[in-house]
Amino acid sequence: MRRRRFDLSAVFELLLGVPTVLSSLLIVGLVGRAFAPDELWLFPVLWLVSGAIVFLPAVDRVLAVLALNLRGPTNKERAVLEPLLEEVCGAAGVAPQRYWLRIENSKEINAMAVGGHVVAVSTAALALPPRHLEAVLAHEVGHHLAGHTRISLLRWWYELPARAAVRLTLLVGLGIFLAGRKIGTKLAYVASVLLVVALAAVAVVASPWVLLVPVIAPLLALSSRRSELYADRISAELGYGPMLLEVLQRWVRQGYDERRARAGIRARMLASHPSCAQRISRLHDKKAPRP
Repeated sequence: MRRRRFDLSAVFELLLGVPTVLSSLLIVGLVGRAFAPDELWLFPVLWLVSGAIVFLPAVDRVLAVLALNLRGPTNKERAVLEPLLEEVCGAAGVAPQRYWLRIENSKEINAMAVGGHVVAVSTAALALPPRHLEAVLAHEVGHHLAGHTRISLLRWWYELPARAAVRLTLLVGLGIFLAGRKIGTKLAYVASVLLVVALAAVAVVASPWVLLVPVIAPLLALSSRRSELYADRISAELGYGPMLLEVLQRWVRQGYDERRARAGIRARMLASHPSCAQRISRLHDKKAPRP
């Protein structure tokens, strides 16, 4: 059986989430203080323990349906995908029953790995030649083997309170500002602006991580691009390198890298996937050390 440690990009992603997680703990602690003032440790500890929920298989199913709008494959789609997934899992030394196949209704060729079990492809990807589709599945299984998907889900869970607090603050601030404008007087407008500024200051004190977003966002994107290269490498180790190269070269011919280049430097810095040219270069680089 093929065993792997977490990829360094997964560990790096988890570290980048520390400021937001600490803000979540602060917010949970403040809520806990209102309900259990004599046991300030209770709510933060319960929140940390609650992270175990992301390892429950049922959570993957819920996210696949509610958050990502993925559906189960039809009998025809299953007949195409299951034999390919079995081949990939056989090469990786894992049981194919470990993964759940899901479908994204999309005209774009796409695939994704979610949580600890979901492997999804788009309806457009189903039109790929079987060996190409098998290589795409191997890439997604590679994400699971490297621990990328579980780490991302764990970080998302622990960041929920901080992100919810920021969104709530933005909504309240927008409501105050619009109310001041609607009243129409200069005093009301100035008062609403001052209240919004005060609210923003409170939000920064409660969630100082928002000040780090300009730094954290590009680093998270960099970590995501690194994880894609790592999943490519696993796919190649499993014997799918040539087929994956053909898929990437196909995307180059379809103008993926050209559209990426026109997007501008900021968009490239925040892109979750590297260019096809970079992925092709890494797959060709036989001198690169094995992960």
